[in-house]
Amino acid sequence: MESPCYECEENKVQLISVLALLVSILSGEPVVSAERIVIGTPSRGLFEFPAVVAMRKGYYKDEGLEVDKVQMQPAIAVKALISGDIDYLLAWGSAIRAAVTGVPIKAVVGMASRPLHVLIARQEIKSPKDLKGKVIGVDSVAGTVDYLSRVAVRHFGFEPEKDVKIIVTGESPTRLAALRAGSIDATPIDVAFAMKAEDEGFRRLLYLGDIIELPLSGIAVTDNKLQTQREQVKKVVRASLRGSRFMKQNRAETIQMLSDYLRITPSQAAKAYDTSINSFTDDGMISDKGINLDVQLTKERLKMTKEIPLSQLVDWSLVKEIKQ
Repeated sequence: MESPCYECEENKVQLISVLALLVSILSGEPVVSAERIVIGTPSRGLFEFPAVVAMRKGYYKDEGLEVDKVQMQPAIAVKALISGDIDYLLAWGSAIRAAVTGVPIKAVVGMASRPLHVLIARQEIKSPKDLKGKVIGVDSVAGTVDYLSRVAVRHFGFEPEKDVKIIVTGESPTRLAALRAGSIDATPIDVAFAMKAEDEGFRRLLYLGDIIELPLSGIAVTDNKLQTQREQVKKVVRASLRGSRFMKQNRAETIQMLSDYLRITPSQAAKAYDTSINSFTDDGMISDKGINLDVQLTKERLKMTKEIPLSQLVDWSLVKEIKQ
């Protein structure tokens, strides 16, 4: 069976839209233009895939929305959200950290409630006990990947710093290169990169989503937009939830989309899907336990002691309305 061409499908959708516009003009019917919105994302990855599916399947268009997705660094994206240069933000961690410090933004739909990271090791690491005395690479000090490294090490019965060395080696592609070069012995890495690494002969030691509930992705908006453009936000939430449901209910087509979007082989996409699909939410909400863990980590990084109410960080009211 021939695999679908998603660029062709997107071109067909555009052609249909143009034809519909011409029909409306010729028939004298009023033309209703779509609302244009901009969604910011920190990178191309599996974490944003419900939104990607919603774009490719036309779910945002069904809501009368025209979506532009732009990639920008998380810290810049938060500022762009506040200034109104973007309308929605897919950088869950940065959004929650900003909200903890009092920035008026909230997450309105959750996508991945658990990490999408795999602890990958060099070939000579035959089992977790072989990690003792070895070096683990992370992207930054006190970041999510650093935290996940420490969770994994303790899961195996070791103590960070005492039994293993943790060093900063950069983003996922850089850490994978360091692994190949032997500069590090293991690293928690995005599941799509991990599948590539496995094909190169590296070992999978642990999928972090199996052992910890730490949210990884969702969509955030400003408090002002939530108050003044609630219907638009609701449309975005509804379309995104449809994207999540499609992922869970349509394995074969989702795998094809993953392969196309992340530029990995169909086999790697299938492994990534099967490893990570349970990390994605069923109902668009993140548990209080998961959010509280995020808050705890943020407070530790910022040396904060003030209690933070969850109502300052998330608003699930639209998700609940849609479910009714």
